[in-house]
Parts: sequence; C-alpha cells; structure tokens
Amino acid sequence: MKAWHKSLVAVACSGAILLGAGLGADPVQAKALNTQSFASVVLLQPQNNIPFTIQFVDGFKVNVTNGVTKAVSTFDVSANKATYVRQGVYQGNGKLAKNMSGFSQKLVQLIPYYDANGNLRWKGQQMIWGVNGEDRIAVATSVWNIVNQKPQLLSLSVQKGDWDNMPSTEVDVNSGFSMGKDITYVLDTKYTDVTGDGVEDHIFLIGDKMGSAMNLRADNLRVVVREGKFNQQTFISVGQRDSGHMPKLAITHGNPDGIKDILVTMPNATGDTYSLLTWKDNRPEAIVDQAQLNVRNVYQPVIGTYGEAVSMNKLK
Repeated sequence: MKAWHKSLVAVACSGAILLGAGLGADPVQAKALNTQSFASVVLLQPQNNIPFTIQFVDGFKVNVTNGVTKAVSTFDVSANKATYVRQGVYQGNGKLAKNMSGFSQKLVQLIPYYDANGNLRWKGQQMIWGVNGEDRIAVATSVWNIVNQKPQLLSLSVQKGDWDNMPSTEVDVNSGFSMGKDITYVLDTKYTDVTGDGVEDHIFLIGDKMGSAMNLRADNLRVVVREGKFNQQTFISVGQRDSGHMPKLAITHGNPDGIKDILVTMPNATGDTYSLLTWKDNRPEAIVDQAQLNVRNVYQPVIGTYGEAVSMNKLK
C-alpha cells in the first residue's frame, strides 16, 4: 500500500453547494445541516493567531495567560514533579528554582465541523507546552464562524488536553490519500495507541468526495490505522452505511479489553450514523454490528462538545 500524499488545502471562500441527503441508519437526531456554504480548511493570517504566555509558578503550577483577553488559567502539574525537580525547575518542596516559561503552538488553520444543532462552525486547536515538546500542559480550543470570508471568534477554552483525541501530526485533514482514486480525501485524524502495544498510532478517516469542499457528502468511508511500531497501514470499511457530511473520529473505550477503540460519527440530514471499531488479531474490526449499533433503543450516543459522539451507552 502506498503511503499518504498531501494535496493543496483550499482556503474557504463563498459559494453555494446543494447536497443531497446521505444514507443513514435509523434517525438519531434529524439535523438541518448547513450545506449551502463552501466549507473547507481555513488558513489563517498571522493577525488571527491567539498568543499565550505560559509561566511556571510556585506549588507545581503553571499559569496560562491569553494574550488577547488577559484571562488566566492555572494548571496543576504536580504529576510531573519528579521530572521538574530533576531538571532543576522546582525544588522538592514545590518552590520554583528558576524562572521558567513555556510556549504555545501558533493558530494557523481552522477545521470545519457540524455542532450538535447542525450549525457549520470552524475549530482551531493550539497545544500549550512547558519545558519542551514532550511536556504537554493544556490545549486551547477556539470556535469560529466565517462571515464574508473573514473569521469571527465565537468562543475560546483552555483545558487539560484529551490526549487520546489529538490530531495526527503527519497527515493534514482534507489532503489527498493514495488509495487508487484521485477523489479520496483524509476527513479526520487521531494520534494515539489503538493497537495496545504501547506505541502511538496514526488513525485516519478517509472517504471519496467530488471536490475540496469538506461538507460535500463523502462516500466509501474507511478507517486507516498506521501502526506506530511497524509503520504498516491497515484499513477497514466503516460498514454498510458508509456516507456522511464531514464525518468525525473519536477515541473511546467500547469494550472491556482495555484497548482504546475508534468511534465514527457520520452526520446526515436524516440523522447520524455510527460505527465502533477495535483492534483484534492484528487488524481493525467492528465491536458491534453497525445495524445493531444504530438501533436507538439499544445503543445511545453520548454527544461531545463539538457535535460528534464520544462514546456509546448500551441501554439493554
């Protein structure tokens, strides 16, 4: 199997694209999806960056200050105190041994998504680090609207990161993916260990769509797992129902084996469809048959902040 390749990312612009309703399972929540606008990855100008000041303080704590609003978020980093003491950042009693500042990722792009009400929004994420790139402190997540091709900030939160659900650093969303067709795109990515070998893997959701707009319906959806240990790629269809508008991945625990699992949300105007996959016998497979998973009086999705399911509750 050939490795991934990148394509040019389109900057969001105005337009009108009417989409047909995609295939779905039993309706979960009918949405009035905003499919009238051209939605793609938005590349930001430097003036849209949200700067942060990261400062270590006494008591194994870090203050993160928003450079625009001056709001301060404080994070307890005592879980890493042994490392900080060894590096000479803190004394053993939590007293700061030397002035130490962290650093943050620049905000350079926004990824479109549908929120729980079907509204088209764009999300930006900025990693916040301490002494080095391995010392992850928090994640700043901003939500935006695009009006007349200009980004408008709607909200910003700075929180401890859900590290299992951070995007891959190797493959860009909406880049091309080499699967024998020019219309195959990467629709979402994650970077965490889903094979259970202790090494982080790259997880991609890929599908076929007729253009660079991300809210075009994508068909033939597949999950690709690139193993971190061997760099080998394995893929699986999400199931018989394999279409959606801006489908998303979430890393969750769908069975009791202790290995992280992959939950796919496929939004459609008729309702969302889900697939739940796990790693078994050196390849991904379905934990629950897709038809059964989408019976709403048997499985109920738990919807996260950004519209996609983050877990599935079995009701009976």
